[in-house]
Amino acid sequence: MLELLPGLTRIYEEWAEKYPDVQPLTIQFPARESDGEGEDRGGLDGVLAYPLEGHWLLVTFGLTELGEKTSEEPRVSGSGFEFSCRIPRGPEETAVPAWILRVLHAVADNFLAGTDLDVGHWILTPSPLGGEPANGDMTSLVIVPDVDIAHITTPNGIVLFFQLVGLMSGEGQDVQEAGTSSPLVAVLRDRDPKLVSDPAREAVRL
Repeated sequence: MLELLPGLTRIYEEWAEKYPDVQPLTIQFPARESDGEGEDRGGLDGVLAYPLEGHWLLVTFGLTELGEKTSEEPRVSGSGFEFSCRIPRGPEETAVPAWILRVLHAVADNFLAGTDLDVGHWILTPSPLGGEPANGDMTSLVIVPDVDIAHITTPNGIVLFFQLVGLMSGEGQDVQEAGTSSPLVAVLRDRDPKLVSDPAREAVRL
């Protein structure tokens, strides 16, 4: 099957090289609807979930061209990026929390609806991420280059990996007022090089 999907194969291969002893869970989403004219509306096909020590690594697939090249830009695959995210994982946890899948879906849908997303951008939400009450004060996201793999080259063009990092409400407000996320991200990276989105972490005050 994968030989028919060279774009997806490259994503698998690159992350397998980074984590050779970890078998990811492959979470596939329901088939997407067409736009009424036989054209796929786009969206996420699924998520690769790597059960690492202390956290889950989630990597989306579907925003880029997984099979045949269909776009006219030879240097870029599809949208040009996939999302990644890291969230806490208990030592015996074997299932990916549903809330993070909702977050990835929502951000992808917003992008496909016309929202401009790039490194350094942030997203403020009125409620805990994924609608999960246990996430408490973690209500915002910022986009950074993935801390492990920033980009890869596939037969269909380049693919960037945009890591979504959860922010506390006060952090999101600070970023909004400052007009930049760089100072906050620098502090968070110093605390945790993997930039795990942990709702239980201590908030940063710049």
